[in-house]
Amino acid sequence: MKQGRKLLSVLVAVFMVFSFAACEKDQPASESEKSEPVEFVLGDYTLVYKGACIMEDYDGNDALVLTLDYTNNSGSGDSYLWSISENVMQNDASLEFATIYLSDDSFETVSDSQFTEVQNGETIEIMTSFILADTTSMVEVSFEESFGDAKSDTITIDPSKLSRETPKAPATKTTEKAATADSGDALLDFWNGDWYGWWVMTGCYGYYEGMGSMSWDICGTIDIGDDYTGTVVLWDEDYTRNDPMVEASVTLSEFGTGEYGTLMSESGDFTDIALEHADWIVDPGLVDFPPGMIIIDGYYENGDDEYYYEIHLLPWGSSWDDLGEDFLPYYYYDWYLPLIEAGKAMPDSINVGA
Repeated sequence: MKQGRKLLSVLVAVFMVFSFAACEKDQPASESEKSEPVEFVLGDYTLVYKGACIMEDYDGNDALVLTLDYTNNSGSGDSYLWSISENVMQNDASLEFATIYLSDDSFETVSDSQFTEVQNGETIEIMTSFILADTTSMVEVSFEESFGDAKSDTITIDPSKLSRETPKAPATKTTEKAATADSGDALLDFWNGDWYGWWVMTGCYGYYEGMGSMSWDICGTIDIGDDYTGTVVLWDEDYTRNDPMVEASVTLSEFGTGEYGTLMSESGDFTDIALEHADWIVDPGLVDFPPGMIIIDGYYENGDDEYYYEIHLLPWGSSWDDLGEDFLPYYYYDWYLPLIEAGKAMPDSINVGA
């Protein structure tokens, strides 16, 4: 299978928000950095800003790291990533998300809690970080409800008044998480978790003409709740978990050609186009071999640019050896297998050679 570097030009809206342990300061704080919590009520969700600090990301950049408590009052399970969007501006430019690992030998990042499903009425601490243009100019952070009435609020932070800290894990939940069905529901046990594989374009026109049959390794996480609604987040070699290629809201049905039902898209984004109801209809029973593989297919069209795509996924940790060389992800031997043999969890990016 031929492997190529994708030339996708996409406008990515990162649905993240902010949380890192409140930081001690040696000098008087401005209004936005005072230790008193600042509360925002955004529709069905409540955010409490608790503080900020500066840390270095994995590439040595200064990053603004914030801490918030996130409370879900929507009536069902939800994650911060899916329910709240944000925009971070400094010097009239948007700041890019920063990846900060908890340690040199870990793929866990300070922002992983943003993916946690929070049950109705529960609160967790959220962490996030953004690469600063400088450590003196004011930063404006806007929070907005992703759906519903799209209520928003803004806070201004002065980086010059923040202390420098080292990475640490977020605080534990402030309320107990309700029991999930991951030990008693075969459908949820099958779908939920981390996935790895490859995706390919065919029938390419416009900007993507000539890229047919090119493929890229891809990782993803599926998170579906007891009500059979949830999210699918996917990222290939040019994206990351926190800056994904795909964010989809999905529903799960027990009906299908096999024992694992059918997954269907409801809304979301695939690169720079919207996903809508039934753009994806994913039935593992239609996949003859290997057992447990899911194939997501769809159609991309944006003006004169178009292509069909297929995404082939197996659970993280699965062996692909029996499929033959033509069906292996490109970096299967060089990147994936070494991580699996070392017992590593799925990382937040496909850093080949890192």
